[in-house]
Amino acid sequence: MTQITTASQVPSNAVRSHSHPVLEAGNLSFPNGQYVVDFKPGGDRSSFTLEHQIEGAPLISRLLADKQAQYVCIVSSPISSYRRTHISDLAMHEVRWNTENLGESPLFTPMILCTASCELTISQERDGVHSIWDGAHINFQKGSRLALGPVVRLQSSIIQLLSFRKNEDLKNGTFFVDAETQPFRFLVNVSPDLHRFLHFEGGHQTRKNIMTHVVTACFALLQRDFAEDNEEEGWRTHRNLLALADFLESKGLQCWDAPEFRPEEVATTLYAHILPVENEEDEA
Repeated sequence: MTQITTASQVPSNAVRSHSHPVLEAGNLSFPNGQYVVDFKPGGDRSSFTLEHQIEGAPLISRLLADKQAQYVCIVSSPISSYRRTHISDLAMHEVRWNTENLGESPLFTPMILCTASCELTISQERDGVHSIWDGAHINFQKGSRLALGPVVRLQSSIIQLLSFRKNEDLKNGTFFVDAETQPFRFLVNVSPDLHRFLHFEGGHQTRKNIMTHVVTACFALLQRDFAEDNEEEGWRTHRNLLALADFLESKGLQCWDAPEFRPEEVATTLYAHILPVENEEDEA
């Protein structure tokens, strides 16, 4: 689970002027306010469960309780011009997307929006706002942002970058890996029988070992074709590869541009081969 916390005391390079108090980084409207969002990966590579929490901002909590505000997360991909707004009455809700529409790990922007226009006279003591807002009569418009988290790019495992393609020209049990760079992903070309096996055999042990082999091939491709790093053409120009490099670093593993990088060792560290368990009779 990844937790993102937004607090007014956190400095920000740019804080916009608002006609109402907003809980965001660098904005002192709620001096003791915190906006916390927990991200939990779903069971597939195209969903997350979010849990929003408001602390020290009674005004926002009251608007949520009165159904005048809702929990929101925008899922977007600048490269593919994808953008979808997920709205929920519940603090915990799921966001889901179609990987074919994005082709890259999406960006998440959590927020709390006013979903019904209302007029309120706000109080420092009751609502937890800064003294500058004490006694102010505020007209909250529908769509007004009450709390705003940062744009989040979660770490991307290599599994999220795989796209399997059935190749009728391949012999049974074979595959090869290519790369597509706009946006970056791995194109895993597999024979028809292997394609069928990977899609319908569920958690079969052989399937897991095949996936480890595929991941090894992907890392070998990165080491061969994407080890160079320069501002105009290097691998850092691909958002997906930046996220993958962050993922490897979080696991204590080297990036593919390191001289000592071993594709097979990194792949099997992440997705180790699982061997049959020998029973006592076999050991005897």
